[in-house]
Amino acid sequence: MDTLFYNGIISTLDAKDTIAEAVGITDGRITFVGSNDKAATLSCKERIDLAGNMMLPGFVDSHLHMLHYAFVEKSVKLFDCRSVQDMLNAAAEKLSQRKEQPLSWLFCRGWNEELFDVPLYPDKSQLDALADDIPIIMVRVCGHTAVCNSCGLAKLKQIKEYPDICRDVDEEHGILKENAVQFFYSVLDAPTQTEVEEYIKFGIQKLNEKGVTGIQSDDLASLPGKNWRRIMSAFKALDNRGEMQLRIYEQCLFERFEDLKVFLEEGHRTGQCGKHFTIGPVKLLQDGSLGARTAALSHPYKGEPDNTGLLIYEQEELNEIVAYCDKHQMQIAVHCIGDRAMDMVIKAMAASPYRKDNPKDRHGIVHAQITSQKVLDDMKENHVIAYIQPVFIDLDMHIVEPRVGKNRMDKVYAWKSMLDMGIPVSGGSDAPVVSFDVLENIYFAVTRKDIHGNPSEGWLPAEKLTVKEAVRLFTKDAAYASYSEDVNGTIELGKHADLVVLSQNLYEIEPDAIKDVQVEMTILDGKVIYKK
Repeated sequence: MDTLFYNGIISTLDAKDTIAEAVGITDGRITFVGSNDKAATLSCKERIDLAGNMMLPGFVDSHLHMLHYAFVEKSVKLFDCRSVQDMLNAAAEKLSQRKEQPLSWLFCRGWNEELFDVPLYPDKSQLDALADDIPIIMVRVCGHTAVCNSCGLAKLKQIKEYPDICRDVDEEHGILKENAVQFFYSVLDAPTQTEVEEYIKFGIQKLNEKGVTGIQSDDLASLPGKNWRRIMSAFKALDNRGEMQLRIYEQCLFERFEDLKVFLEEGHRTGQCGKHFTIGPVKLLQDGSLGARTAALSHPYKGEPDNTGLLIYEQEELNEIVAYCDKHQMQIAVHCIGDRAMDMVIKAMAASPYRKDNPKDRHGIVHAQITSQKVLDDMKENHVIAYIQPVFIDLDMHIVEPRVGKNRMDKVYAWKSMLDMGIPVSGGSDAPVVSFDVLENIYFAVTRKDIHGNPSEGWLPAEKLTVKEAVRLFTKDAAYASYSEDVNGTIELGKHADLVVLSQNLYEIEPDAIKDVQVEMTILDGKVIYKK
């Protein structure tokens, strides 16, 4: 035996919810789970005293944008801005360094007009005043809306796809929505493979610090230049060199069906893997965001009788894409926030003639926020996974009712209902939209409060999860979404020794304190990759 951890509170999450005291590891796999007394009789190379701390299976974030998170961290961050002027000041500070650090474009992300004293969008003219010789884009926190300057708009209008996305562009004010935001990345200079690898390593390091040993991440369209082959090559190069200290299940997003076809025609399939990098599902987008009022709803937004949000695909197009993915044995994960979008996606999955023969048919809906009882019933009937993000409680609780109306608040953000119905649910963060701190995510799921502890009884408290239910979202249940439940997600013999050690026992402390628990240690393949 290589390593033996002992004197811990080890929640295995096995079928019996066993609590053990010691775990032994050999060649990266778990080879012993039991008591301190039994552990004391075993021979091993190294013993590590857990000092009474809690050990869980390593955390898995089942939906985020890791590579884009790393890119945003090195760009101009607008998350703390409380006015349009704050945004402009942050960009101006970066632009003031152009003599020392030449720029060919400026990317900024994170503004949220809901947090402004005066809830206004920035305007193209204001960005033009900052600089008119390089493209500037400021992306909203949700990633589904942005504003650009005239230089950026002129370059966007030159791309061959512009006729297909011009409906999502307000040229007068420089406002971009949905696919227009995504395609703007193609007008920016692409990073080299070495730079992509540095972004990946930076993201992995930050995730390890939060106890994360696995992610299901949407990365292929997340960097300037939209060079998915270069991004794939960077992941595989790091994996081949043994430099990837994280299991990555790639959610493969392509804005155009033609590009997806090329990807599949080149032979890429769900489940193809190296040591730590695996091709996961095809990622599709079907609507926008609630904050930007572009999530596709079955009824108009409150106060906007002509606005039911935006659809990326019509039903016939969606049916064709889903069937094509099933035919090529690809798992599918579709971004849907509104009930109208979810209804269409479920119909497409139900109509696919190839799903019954697809061994990778654990299809899912990413976000699944504005649900209804009918949507939940259809998800259960059609075996659809819900990829949820409890952290959106903090971001959204104050805007949901003003957006959809009081009469439509039943079964929204309905995670307890999903679990009680037997719908598979996995937990994620959607970073960099919000933080990928798993312990905060668990806190939000259990308390239904914002980060400041409000409201005291929780928002829609009937949908609160138990601590164990919330923990499973980021361990056992996330493993199911990536077909890895046989080797990950619980602490059992033969499974990968991917583990996290916490400073307190989550099952015994007050739920409000969960967000303050510290990650003491992160272990991947039996090796300590982070220690506080």
